[in-house]
Amino acid sequence: MNDSPYGPWQNTDLSPSKMKIYNDCTQKFKYRYVDKIRGPTGGAALQGSSLHEIFLEEFLVGGIQDVDTLLDMMEMDLKHRLDTQDPRDYKTGLPLTEGEKAEFILQLRIWGKSLLHAMMKGEDHYGNKLDLPNVTETEVEGCVEVYLPRADTTVRLRGYIDLVFEDGSIGDLKLASDYWLAVWTLAKALSEHQPAMYAKMTGLNNFRYLIADKKKNRAGPQEASIRCIDLRVTEKMHENLMKTLEEFVMVTDVLNGYENGIFKPNPEYNGQSKANAGQTKTNFCGKLCDYKEMCFNENFSQEESA
Repeated sequence: MNDSPYGPWQNTDLSPSKMKIYNDCTQKFKYRYVDKIRGPTGGAALQGSSLHEIFLEEFLVGGIQDVDTLLDMMEMDLKHRLDTQDPRDYKTGLPLTEGEKAEFILQLRIWGKSLLHAMMKGEDHYGNKLDLPNVTETEVEGCVEVYLPRADTTVRLRGYIDLVFEDGSIGDLKLASDYWLAVWTLAKALSEHQPAMYAKMTGLNNFRYLIADKKKNRAGPQEASIRCIDLRVTEKMHENLMKTLEEFVMVTDVLNGYENGIFKPNPEYNGQSKANAGQTKTNFCGKLCDYKEMCFNENFSQEESA
């Protein structure tokens, strides 16, 4: 933000999302942060943004307790985003139709209602208990300088912390897929650098993910399950983060404007089902990525460049 006390964002300001993309694939990082190619916006990402906006700012901070009012606010916020940000279907790349936009809005109303009711009642639709400490702050910008001895340089860890609790813990809200490969568990949480990065920013090592698991079946969206993943940021997690930061600086050449950075694709074979048989451009990598076709054409196509 332009009015941030930490000033404009610099290349050496490292956020959890930035580091996640780097860890996933340095070629994807290059497309996004070096070439500055913006991928298409998806409806699911906009749902998450609208849920964050209304849940954090209007429910937790603003104190609005009427569920219908909050759901109407989520709907209006999401409709505005869908109408102004050119969202695309992830598989086809085509603009969302009005019917598809309406479905995203319906889904958010159902999943948002699940989260609000769980927060108010202390349990979700399925009877799972939700016992959270009181929230004292939301969307707190954190920023801390970190010296990297092997690279002999300093970077800043920077980002917005969704939740600060009165018991001295911090947390992040996730509107999450319940697809088995993407479902949030402690195992997934421990593989993320986000908790350690936020711990560096705040000095608080108790971290909590507040998860709303999106559920759907053939009949449409179903009530979300609401749960928490609690963890403590250990010294090992801090050490792993520092190693990744050192590697990032040396591999990307970020201090030199990425001029001599080494960026390479890191595909993860998607397998072949009956539905995607023979679709080489799709199957060469199963990772979620907005640059898959570009990456395939540049790095894996059998057609020789002219």
